[in-house]
Amino acid sequence: MSILVNIDGRLLPPEEATISVFDRGFLFGDSVYETIRTYGGRPFLLDRHLARLSRSAAGLWLPIPRGLDSLRAELDRTLAAAANPESYVRIVVTRGATEGLVNLDAQTAEAGSVLVIVRPFEGQDPACFEEGVDVAVVGVLRTGRRSLDPKIKSGNYLNNILALREAKRLGCFECLMPNREGNLTEGSTSNVFLVRDGRLLTPALESGLLDGITRGFVLELAAEAGIEVVETTLDADDLAAADGLFITSSLKEVMPVKRVKRMDGTVLWEGKVHAIARDLRGRYLERASRCAGL
Repeated sequence: MSILVNIDGRLLPPEEATISVFDRGFLFGDSVYETIRTYGGRPFLLDRHLARLSRSAAGLWLPIPRGLDSLRAELDRTLAAAANPESYVRIVVTRGATEGLVNLDAQTAEAGSVLVIVRPFEGQDPACFEEGVDVAVVGVLRTGRRSLDPKIKSGNYLNNILALREAKRLGCFECLMPNREGNLTEGSTSNVFLVRDGRLLTPALESGLLDGITRGFVLELAAEAGIEVVETTLDADDLAAADGLFITSSLKEVMPVKRVKRMDGTVLWEGKVHAIARDLRGRYLERASRCAGL
């Protein structure tokens, strides 16, 4: 098992993997990225991740050097060379460097870079899935769509970092960020779902959140299972009235929530793992295994 970094087609160990200090991804977060995990050694939902990477890049007028076909080939080559049973994968596309200059003008960038980082996948603590995790509704607001559209998965992640910091100070696993109207959006690296009266509710994209790959896949699984799904405006009162809660992401899969805290540390909601969360997690893992040929 190993950690490997592919920079523009060069396979390197992590201690040799470097980019220019003038790279705009490093200086300004002027980059886009995707996080993927493998099942059976195969990257799960790869086509959807690459499609979103392309949309994010287009949203920043950021070209993807050598295109998606080349990126896919380099990903396969890096996974094969790393030879991990299961891998965490991070793909990063930067706008590149303006050698010797530090300025905001994107047109001065000379050449972009594509990075593929592969390391062994460690997984989550099994207790997170059996018992659920604590989350906190934090005071940091999600960046508005007219500032930096959350649908763009960019390397500018300070908004999420600060929000997660608040949650960690309360001893929580993840945060939930409101928008400026006080409506729920998403976590730092996850989407949120509520179960109420047998229905599945999740914040609508119009509330200002990333269109999560796992979020979309879970919506499809719920529809296949005959579970009514509502994408709508939600707030703290909806959290308090929920029968069950869970969060989703490529690395968290379908992870139940056992407790929601307010910023003062008091409990807004507490409950057990809901049967719908267990069912959707089972369906998710079954589909991932099937796609991997396991």
